[in-house]
Amino acid sequence: MDLQKYEITTSDDWLIYEFISKGPKGQIKKVVIYQHIIGNLYNLAFGDKTGEFGNLDDLVISNNEDTEIVLATVASTIYAFFDHHEGSIVLAKGSTKSRTRLYRRHLSLLLDLIEKDFLLFGELNNEIERFVKNKEYSSFIISKR
Repeated sequence: MDLQKYEITTSDDWLIYEFISKGPKGQIKKVVIYQHIIGNLYNLAFGDKTGEFGNLDDLVISNNEDTEIVLATVASTIYAFFDHHEGSIVLAKGSTKSRTRLYRRHLSLLLDLIEKDFLLFGELNNEIERFVKNKEYSSFIISKR
């Protein structure tokens, strides 16, 4: 995707990605962590980096007025993750209903771009289906084409 994004640094195993959000609230450290669940399934965890050990706070509201850049940066980590973890599947869900709605809106807006490289599914009422714009999914599943 050719969207504006922040520069990322990554761990040697390509499971942890860090970047700095820049806006009116200053520079805020962000972290994306791909957590192994089972088999080839990973959870995408995202939030502010807190503490010296890099804990993740996925409930904080930064309001740094750079949502689109932050989400494009998170999306760029998905490309890097799949480049280094072929055959994996990523599960993503907002830490709150409002965040899940935000992610759904952005996925809907960029669906044509996303579907060039990925298969995107949504979970609705414990059923998995191919992602459809603007449906009230509770989580998202992504795999590389």
